[in-house]
Amino acid sequence: MMKLNKAALIIALFSLSACGDTDKVKKDPIKPVKHVSIGNNLGTGTKTFNGISKSGSETRLSFRSNGLIVLLDAKNGEKVRKGQVLARLDQKDISLSYDKAKASARSAKSQLDLSKSNLDRIKELYQSNSASLADYEQAKNNYSSAQANYENAVKSMNIQSSQFEYAIIKAPMDGIITQVNADVNEVAQAGSPIFIMNSEGDDLEITVGVPESYISKIQEGKSVEVNINNSSVEGLITEVAFSTGGSLTYSVIVKLINPTPDLRPGMPAEVLFEFESSKSSSSQLLVPVKGVGNDADGDFVFVLKKNKKESYGVHKVHVKLGELKTGGFVVIKGLNKGDLIAIAGLRTLYDGMNVKLLN
Repeated sequence: MMKLNKAALIIALFSLSACGDTDKVKKDPIKPVKHVSIGNNLGTGTKTFNGISKSGSETRLSFRSNGLIVLLDAKNGEKVRKGQVLARLDQKDISLSYDKAKASARSAKSQLDLSKSNLDRIKELYQSNSASLADYEQAKNNYSSAQANYENAVKSMNIQSSQFEYAIIKAPMDGIITQVNADVNEVAQAGSPIFIMNSEGDDLEITVGVPESYISKIQEGKSVEVNINNSSVEGLITEVAFSTGGSLTYSVIVKLINPTPDLRPGMPAEVLFEFESSKSSSSQLLVPVKGVGNDADGDFVFVLKKNKKESYGVHKVHVKLGELKTGGFVVIKGLNKGDLIAIAGLRTLYDGMNVKLLN
C-alpha cells in the first residue's frame, strides 16, 4: 500500500511539473525587436568632424623686446579693460640705455650749435673777403655733418624711449584672458605669447580639419549643425582653406549663430556637414552597421518576415556587402528594397525564432 501511494505521488508531481512548464511556455511573451526597413540611399549623407570652440577675435599678446618679467597683473578667466596694463618687464637696462642715448643727443646738439655759429662767422668773413672760399665750404660741411649726427642721435633716443612701451603689455580691447603662458621672474622672448585674450561677445567659432575627399563639397555661406555642450546650435561656414598649410587636413571655420551664454571658448564640438551623393550612389541599398553580424560563413543579417499571426519569423540571411558609407554598408547581394531587418540584440536571435516588431 505504501509503495502504491509513493508511485502515485511521483506521477502526480511529474504531471504537475509538466503542466507548470506548459503554462510557462504559454505565458512566455514573444520577444520584441528593433527593426528597420532597407531602402535606397536618399542622395544625401552626413559627416561629422570634431573641433574646439574659440573666439573669432582671439588675440595673442606678447612683449616686443626681451627681458625679465616683473609684473603679471592678469589671471586666466579674468575680465580686462582696454588700455589696462597686464604685464611689465624689468626696465633698468632700458633706462640706462635711454639715459645714454639722451646724453648723446644733448652732445650732438651742442656740436650742431657750435658748428652753426662757426658757419655764420665764416660766412660774414667770406662776404667781407676776410676768409677764403675753402674756409667757407669747410664750415658748411662741418655744419652738415653735425646736423646729421644730431638727427641720428635724436632717432636713437626715440628708439630707446619706445623700448619702455615694448616692455609693457596692455589690453588692446575689452575682453577675457583665456590663457597665461608665463610667470613672474621668467625671461620673456620678444614675440612669444604671454597672454591669449578673447573679446567679449557672441563671436564664437569652431575650427575643424576636413580631409581632401570632402573639402571640395564644402562651400562658404552654407548652414551646418553644431553639437556643443549638450545642445545643438546653428553654424555658418565662413572660411574654407585653399591649402592644407602643411597639415593632413583642410581648415574649415564655422561661426556659431546666436550662441547661448553658457557656451565658451575651449569647448569640444561636433560639426555635422551634409553632402549630396552622386546619381549612381542614390540607387544603392544601404544596411545599418548595427544590423550586420558575422560568423564563419561571412556577413549576415536577420530578415523579419510576417507569419500568419501577428508575429514575425526570423530568417538568417548571409549577404555580400560593399563599402561603408555614412548610412551604413552598401548591399551588393542578399537583400531587397523593403526587407525588414533586426538592428538590436542580434546575439539573442536565431534562425526560425518568432518575434514581434518593437514600435
